[in-house]
Amino acid sequence: MKTRKISTLGVASCVGGPSSSCARAPQVLKQSSYSSILKKHSIELDWQPVLEVSGKARNSLNILNKQSCVISQFSQEQFEKKQKFLVLGGDHSIAAGTWAGVMNQLPAGATFALIWIDAHMDAHTIETSPSGNLHGMPVTLLLGEAEHDLQACFPSENFLSGQSIYLFGIRSYEAEELVMLSKEKVNVFDTQRIKNEGGTRKVLQALIQTISSCYDYYAISLDLDAIDPEDAPGVETRAETGLSAENLLAVFKESRFEDNFIGLEIAEFDPGHDIDQKTEKLVFEVIASIF
Repeated sequence: MKTRKISTLGVASCVGGPSSSCARAPQVLKQSSYSSILKKHSIELDWQPVLEVSGKARNSLNILNKQSCVISQFSQEQFEKKQKFLVLGGDHSIAAGTWAGVMNQLPAGATFALIWIDAHMDAHTIETSPSGNLHGMPVTLLLGEAEHDLQACFPSENFLSGQSIYLFGIRSYEAEELVMLSKEKVNVFDTQRIKNEGGTRKVLQALIQTISSCYDYYAISLDLDAIDPEDAPGVETRAETGLSAENLLAVFKESRFEDNFIGLEIAEFDPGHDIDQKTEKLVFEVIASIF
């Protein structure tokens, strides 16, 4: 079987979150013995030079701006070449760059949907955020709803409509986020809704199938804290309970990611919080199951 190469950018960044060890994630993954999981499926990560982001100025808009510009150049180039891509963080502030690049290259009139799998809504502004951490704000940037200085860190003049963002696995948020997402008509699948509608496997599989057939392009941004801490302890901001890793992987394996699936982003892996390399291994299982 011919080996399939996936163009991969690691972003060693903790600019937007509380943990400095989150920035070690790309190098840990690049050197991981669990890459053997990919070899079994004839997948190889074509690593670009890891983007090393200074962690000295936490929550710096200047650093976020520079980080976003570099990431967006990568995703825009891959999308232009019609090559599926992988971005590995680092904290979830990386999403501002990843999806700005796609929006910059999206053909006129084309539709694009983003499946955002996360325990959190990530829809704060600088004004509403209790912590001030930038990794809690990328969805606001994607929607073009942030304050001027923060929005300037999104290197695109094109934004996603609320109806083309699908938040899945949500279980931790503030009222201000819910108000903003409701106003923007963002699709929110919190854990209670998922349970009521038949569970992760049924709901997520149907969602992927519907999106893949209704949009010209789609992608997935996975924050590992969406997954139950028992299965993925190595994350920056844990939230109790969560999606079963087994069910999530089953959905990815059973779904057909056709040519209109353009890329995957995995954020918030924190090697400093991992236990027995559970989360490190899971990252490769996710990559293998999707690609």
